[in-house]
Amino acid sequence: MFKQGWFIKGILFMLLSALLLINNNVQATSLWNDNSESIFTDDKANQVGDLLTIIIKESTTASQQASTDASQSSQANVGAGSGILNFIKAFGVNQSDTNSATGSTSRSGSLDTKITVQIVEILPNGNFKISGKKHITINSEKQEVEMTGIVRPNDINADNTIDSTYVANVSINYEGKGAIGDKQRPGIINRILDWFF
Repeated sequence: MFKQGWFIKGILFMLLSALLLINNNVQATSLWNDNSESIFTDDKANQVGDLLTIIIKESTTASQQASTDASQSSQANVGAGSGILNFIKAFGVNQSDTNSATGSTSRSGSLDTKITVQIVEILPNGNFKISGKKHITINSEKQEVEMTGIVRPNDINADNTIDSTYVANVSINYEGKGAIGDKQRPGIINRILDWFF
């Protein structure tokens, strides 16, 4: 009975030792990333290659008016000649010049879309240089949006979106090609006449 107790204790000791040796090789990694801002939200874009969505709501309106009114008048009177110049009669000259012109121009445009861009460079001050393109074809009409700019990490929302008004040095190029775009373009004769005049 005494030997059986030692035998069972010996087996338990060996099992415990084996478990401790095996347990030393097991390493657990945390589910929590130290760089994450919250365990309840997605990570914000913060590295080259990360994506973020720009919400473009741009509207521009420009108008200019100019008017010119210029007038000038002059008057000269010469008296009659005397002596050997008595054949010259008295005369007067009046001259006036009036010039007036008006002109105005106005232009407006708006663009409302979303585009997903990529961080292409992290600047020394921590801001992100972004670039992206979007091509859409609907009924043989091609629409292309290209965008570049610089964003501050603090302006990026928790869902990785940013308003286009917060993008610095922004360049947005929107172009449409197709039957409708071709109809809006002036004809070749109009373009030639515009070139001459």
